[in-house]
Order: sequence, then structure tokens, then C-alpha cells
Amino acid sequence: MAAENSAATWLDAFNKRWAHEDYPAIEVQPADLNHAEKDLKYTFPATYRGAVLAVGLPRPTAELWDAIDEQSDLPHLGDFLTPTEIVESIQGWTHSGYPADLVPFASDSRGNLLSFRRSDVSDAVYLWDHDLGTVQQIAPSFADILKAYCSLPSETA
Repeated sequence: MAAENSAATWLDAFNKRWAHEDYPAIEVQPADLNHAEKDLKYTFPATYRGAVLAVGLPRPTAELWDAIDEQSDLPHLGDFLTPTEIVESIQGWTHSGYPADLVPFASDSRGNLLSFRRSDVSDAVYLWDHDLGTVQQIAPSFADILKAYCSLPSETA
């Protein structure tokens, strides 16, 4: 339960830090997650599920990309995917080599997908690079990737 609260805390901090106040986080309903899980035959990590149900899906601004360019090699986080977009992304990218063992939850500015691994009981975060066809772990947990983004310096921080 503490890990779930930590992820929700970091997602809320991410939303406050990197999203514009005029564009609130996209609300996620439990039924939407349940439907996606049924379609995917996959259960999202409790940390992810709890965080997106509590906070929603932030819509990052370009200020995040500027901070990444200057301070980090983190992926240019573009969008958190809605449950429907998660299912559609798998359907759309499978023919291009998206591994069957992954489930995306966000995309970067280059169309790569931040994902969970189906076979991993943890909530480690992986990046699938569609140009190179590679998969690399980029954070040991969903909370850790959010914390990394929240730790970036910004001009307004």
C-alpha cells in the first residue's frame, strides 16, 4: 500500500510540476482500466492503477522537454496513454515489432513506448525504441520514473 501511495504522490507532483494548470489531468475510471485489462489479458501494477485512478493522466508541457534536454537523458515524455490508447498502441505497434511481453502506459516524443513487462511482477519501467527495436529498463519502478522527472530542475522551480 505504501508503494501505491508513493506512486500517486509522485504522479500528483509530476502533474503539478510539468502540466499546465489550464489542462487538468485526464480522469481515468476503474471500468476503463478493467476493460483494458480484459482486452490485454494483463493486470496493471497496483502502483500504476492506484496512481492514475487517484490523480488521472497528466498532460506534460514542452517545459519538461527543455529540462530533459539540458539536464537528463530521460525519454521526452509526450503523453500518458488512456486505457483505450494502451490497447490501440499494442494493436498498432505489434506489426512493427512491439514485444508481446510489454504493455505501454506512455509515449515519448519519438513514438517510443514507456512500458511495463508482463512477465515482471514488479512495476519496473522499460523503454521500447521502435527505431532500434530495443527494450531497456529505465527505472526500477513507476514511482521512480516519476520521481526522476520531478527531480529535473526547471526555470520556474
